[in-house]
Amino acid sequence: AHRHRHRARATRAMAMTMRGTRVAPNAANAARGRRVDARRGRAGTRDGARGTTTTTTAATAAAAGRARTTTRRAIGPSEPTSFVEDEPRDEEIEAVVNEGRGNAGTGAQDVGRAARYMRELIKNQVNSNHLARAGSITDSSVLRRKGRLKEQDALIEFIVELHKTHTTEEVFTKVETWIDEVLELPKEKRRFSKLSRMVPAVGFFFHRLPLLKALREYDEFSSLSKRRYVLPNFAEVRHILNIAQVHASSKDVRLVTFDADGTLYADGEHFEDDNKMIDKIMQLMELGIHVAIVTAAGYPGEPTKFEGRLKGLVDAFEAQALPKEVREKFHVMGGECNYLLRVNDEYRLEFVPSEEWHSEHMYDWRDNDDVRMFLDRAEEFLTSYAKHLGVQVDVLRKEYAVGVLPKGDTIYENLEEMALASQAELSDAKIPFCAFNGGNDVFVDVGNKHIGLQALMKYLNVAGSQTLHVGDRFTLTGNDAKVREAASILWVASPDETTFFMRLLYRDILNARIL
Repeated sequence: AHRHRHRARATRAMAMTMRGTRVAPNAANAARGRRVDARRGRAGTRDGARGTTTTTTAATAAAAGRARTTTRRAIGPSEPTSFVEDEPRDEEIEAVVNEGRGNAGTGAQDVGRAARYMRELIKNQVNSNHLARAGSITDSSVLRRKGRLKEQDALIEFIVELHKTHTTEEVFTKVETWIDEVLELPKEKRRFSKLSRMVPAVGFFFHRLPLLKALREYDEFSSLSKRRYVLPNFAEVRHILNIAQVHASSKDVRLVTFDADGTLYADGEHFEDDNKMIDKIMQLMELGIHVAIVTAAGYPGEPTKFEGRLKGLVDAFEAQALPKEVREKFHVMGGECNYLLRVNDEYRLEFVPSEEWHSEHMYDWRDNDDVRMFLDRAEEFLTSYAKHLGVQVDVLRKEYAVGVLPKGDTIYENLEEMALASQAELSDAKIPFCAFNGGNDVFVDVGNKHIGLQALMKYLNVAGSQTLHVGDRFTLTGNDAKVREAASILWVASPDETTFFMRLLYRDILNARIL
């Protein structure tokens, strides 16, 4: 036991060195205490502006003392077990060490961390959606509200269809082999691979995917391979692909990017200070990994508006007094690809001058009359087509975007129709664009996330194989779809799923790079 504790403390210190500075175990413990304290009550002046109670010095000291004693966060009876996961805790590191050794731990029947995390995810969905009895992996409120239009993917549908004639093991064995064959070919010949011929819209792969390993981990939770009469559904296959991608990316990932609405927080909400992803984002940054939020939201000349949507996260950076070498790991790409922001020395967001991050050949369509005429054309079509569908809308025009917002209740299918019709109508435009259904509106943006991510990767000197994008809009009318061409992806359906996969990624990085 003594050797395990010593190994855990040493390993935690090694994690801290990945950002370039050696931190003693006692300092790491104190840092954990400060973070948990800050998460329970932000420093008074900034919280006072939001009407929250200022934490007294005595209370802060007491909270820090409690945090040093234990890092388990209090939970209600209906909440899934969760932790405030800051720097690796002793027990966390020991668990990773034991997993790496094949240690049986307590002697109870053990399951992998993917299965444990998935149980928590389903429990959370059952509680938050007030579902009775058994929870299903398709019970996400997003999918239930928007129907199957959010479930569109050629490869996933192909895998589901294969189950009609193959066992689950056979399906994922074959798909894993076919992906390996794709990666063995030169990029210019990959469209002639067996998988590409069977699924022409399969997309691009950056890694070999350990699908059988992911299936076995998922099986611990779902017994999927034992089912005889109920075939895997879309969401189950999506999760297996995501787990495999996490394992593949963890070895060399240097940049993790996130969509905002529906991925980091609920649609139409903001990044609040109790968001579970705050700790996950800071964990990645402290391991030396760049983190960026790539969003359609654009506020030219107004960094405070970007900051307002991410207030809980930015406040956490200040409360933790993140050093410059860690702050520099965070960026925001706004307006799909039109604005890049960073965190300055005052812990505020500021624009990065355009000449620092985009080259002329990538953005030679900007700042000319073509953009204005394109947006005029898009606005005219959106308003006329909304009238055609009998949807009363308000028009919102921005510097590089135009959108329509229904004035009253409408059905999701009409928004899908407007987005697809806009894509078809504007397909001959010389300006790169993205026409997408935002869930409550339809927008046409100048540029797209593929352009924005490529510019960000070039600015940070990161390759596509070292980049992982997490989003919820990879369908035909989603603004994450273009990212597939630039980086590996994780397709999530809710912020809870994002947290689940980031927990898994963090543990995998510790396994791959430290132990």
